Amino acid sequence: MNELKIYLKSTLGIEPEIQPLKTDKLKALPLYITGEYTVQRITLFHRDFLLVGVKNDFTTDRLRKHLETIRAAFNTNTIAVITKLEAYKRLRLIEKKIPFIIPGKQMYLPDLLIDLKEFGNKPKELPAAMRPATQFLLMYHLQVEPLEGINLKGIAEKLGYDAATITRAVYYLHNTDICTLEGAKDKTLHFNKSKRELWEQVELLMNNPVKKIHYYSGWVADNNMYRSNNNALAHYSDLNDDVIEYYAVKPGYTRIIGGANLKKTALLEGNICIEEWKYNPFLLAKNGFVDSLSLYLCFRNKPDERIEMALEQIIENIKW
Repeated sequence: MNELKIYLKSTLGIEPEIQPLKTDKLKALPLYITGEYTVQRITLFHRDFLLVGVKNDFTTDRLRKHLETIRAAFNTNTIAVITKLEAYKRLRLIEKKIPFIIPGKQMYLPDLLIDLKEFGNKPKELPAAMRPATQFLLMYHLQVEPLEGINLKGIAEKLGYDAATITRAVYYLHNTDICTLEGAKDKTLHFNKSKRELWEQVELLMNNPVKKIHYYSGWVADNNMYRSNNNALAHYSDLNDDVIEYYAVKPGYTRIIGGANLKKTALLEGNICIEEWKYNPFLLAKNGFVDSLSLYLCFRNKPDERIEMALEQIIENIKW
């Protein structure tokens, strides 16, 4: 922790005492916590905190849950201390408001209104958000089958897009360091990260796939519709289902549905809600439900603790 002390002195002008927790105190924590983290006490500006030294690689959601376990055990707010962390993972921690210190690099302590970055290093700006075809390509690679080793024409045929659209999508991924292109004439994709790491990297660049919604009264029997929204959330997690039926359809499909069995209603008045997506959910759907990662993007900004827990469950259950 010497490097941390030097960093705190140089940035905040303080020399706080850092004390390790006694062995009998650590018994309040599960073994899987004490095996992955060190825990020490520190006082910053008259407030007590626990410095949680992260020993191994982690996912944002897993770290957040473990920090909450430690906080609850001692009724003291926590600060993750990490020796090295990629820029996109730092952004994930900040997005989730997880306090952390990377000695010599960055300090994010929202409880103390402190957000310091390494002096002289201008942080990279996030690239422009993904277009639907680019997002769809990644979703397919992450959940259906790997797209590595397939030329761009082959990818276009698999995904149902024209070659020009896939070329633009691939060059976006290449220019944002998400993938590399291999080959001279017949180019193929190569991803340097595991699927879980890739998801962590790209999630902030992705958008909610829902373009617009319509409500109807009646009933549907259409194989081109896939259960979505709360119905899908209940399918993938322990959350209770909704009485409203939710369906996702491909772009433009709402123009051709309707009839005697399905009458359009005012917003929130029908028993059926149909979401028109920015990309076709068909290739990603499983057992009549939209894919779990697109569903995650639909709900990730909802300020509801039950939904947050359901989304964590969804991510943890994915077989990467």
